[in-house]
Order: sequence, then structure tokens, then C-alpha cells
Amino acid sequence: MRKTVLILGVVVASLGLSACDSGTKATIDSSITSLGAQPDLQVHLTASVSGTGTAEAQQVLNVVSMDARYATTSGNPLSQAKNMFDSEVIFNVGTKSLLDLREIDSNLYVELDLSTVSQIPGLPLTAQDQSELGALQLFLDGKWFEVPSKLLASELPTSTAAKAKVAQEQAIERKIFDALSKLIDDGHATSLSSGGYSETGTLESVVKALLPTIESLDPSAGASVGAVPGTYTLTLTNSGSVATGGSISITAPEGSGSPGNATVTLTAAVTHDNDAIVAPTNATVITPALLQQLEGSASSV
Repeated sequence: MRKTVLILGVVVASLGLSACDSGTKATIDSSITSLGAQPDLQVHLTASVSGTGTAEAQQVLNVVSMDARYATTSGNPLSQAKNMFDSEVIFNVGTKSLLDLREIDSNLYVELDLSTVSQIPGLPLTAQDQSELGALQLFLDGKWFEVPSKLLASELPTSTAAKAKVAQEQAIERKIFDALSKLIDDGHATSLSSGGYSETGTLESVVKALLPTIESLDPSAGASVGAVPGTYTLTLTNSGSVATGGSISITAPEGSGSPGNATVTLTAAVTHDNDAIVAPTNATVITPALLQQLEGSASSV
């Protein structure tokens, strides 16, 4: 779940650090505060790409999106919830959900609709692939599956080594986040006429900011780093002092031998719809035996 809020952490929080005056900083600080000021938060994520040779990729991006939703169990603001909140992540294909994943009271609920896969343009599915997907979809048949917290605990790694690896990965993520925050802090956010702020910098500055962390993992990494062409743009959109979204856009050469640049953009739209995240009714409870059956069915596709 923490990776789904990275765009908010880097775009919204970091733009708050790079405000050029006290009035601007106060407005952006209010925007940041607004994200957790209510008991729920919904983030709709979309992506786009432009440039020569990107038409096929854009056809796929036109139909896929992701929603992340959070709601406290106490009714208190999210900023005061600590770990007392429910969450949901939905991967969409067009207007239908390919995967709906909910975490409620430490239990996991999953719904998978494989019929949506065929709606993704250009996906190289053979007749056999389609037949196998259809057979698996008959088994799923729009069902919700519940993975109890006890089963999750039994399946997840619990060894000291596994816990140490997770802690190490989290420490690396924090170093990367801190390095990016400082980079944007040294930049300059400009006001948008439509409400909000934007900041542009070079990709080379991003690489240099992250290089100490990368070299701590691989000391030889710095020797292979040369000039890095391209730019990034971060945008925060506001309605008054309330954050309504953000985006990360990267423009760089398409590749060796390809003329021109390509631009990839990830956009987050933020709302507070007062929607509770509820456990689905009549969910099929996953047991260790059923889990093995599902794994066997998935491996055959």
C-alpha cells in the first residue's frame, strides 16, 4: 500500500518544501494537510505517453487505470488514524475492474475478473490462452475470496532474516524519498493560473541526488554514470487550499537511434467522497487447501 501513495509523497509534500515565499508555503502546507484532514481519501491514477513510436503503448494506457482508497475505522481524520484504517486498490480496464483488493480488519478480500484482459489492446493472446483464461474465469465467476488474517500470517515470511530484509528495503525507500525531497526543496515551485504549483528540473540532477544511495548498495555504480538528458515536471493542483491532485511527467530521448523525445506522465486525482470500504458479502473463505488449488489453476494458464 505504501508504494501507491509515493506520487502524493513526492509530488505534494516535496512541492511544499520548495515554496518560494511564506504565502505560497502556507497555501501548499494547507494542501498537504487537506489530504489527511478527512476520514477518507480516494486517489485515481492514470498514465499517458507521447512521442514517436508510442501509439501502441498509449492505446493500452487509454484503457487502464488504478484507484487507491482509504477510510478510517473510527471516523477520525486519516492523519490521526495511525494503522486504524481500511484500504482498497482497484486495477481497472475500461469501466470494469480486473482486480479489486481490499484490506479490512487485517483480512484480505480479492475479486478477479479475467474477462477484462481481452479488452486490453494489442495483448498477444493465442486461442489457447483465451480458452484457459475463460476456464479460469468460470471458476472465479465473479466471486469474492476472503484471505483471513491468520492465513496471511502463516503464509508470509516470519523468519528473522525475512524481517531484516523488509526493514532494509524500507530504509532504502526512506533514503530515496529523503534525497528526492531535498532535490525538490532546492528547486523552485511556480504558481499555476488554474490553481496549484509546478516545478521542473533535470533528470541528471535526480541521478546525482540518488547516486549516494545507489553507491551505498553498489560502490561501482558511480563509475558508469554519464550525462543524463531529459527533464521532469512535478505538478500540484489545488482548489483554494485543498489538494485535488498531482502529476509526475518525465521527458527524455526515446532511445539510441530514435529521433525526438518521449514523455511519460503519471497523474493522480484526489477526492474525499465519504465512502466507507466494506467487506463483500458471501465471500469464499480461502483455506490452505483451496489456496493450493488456486495456485495450481493459475500456473496452468
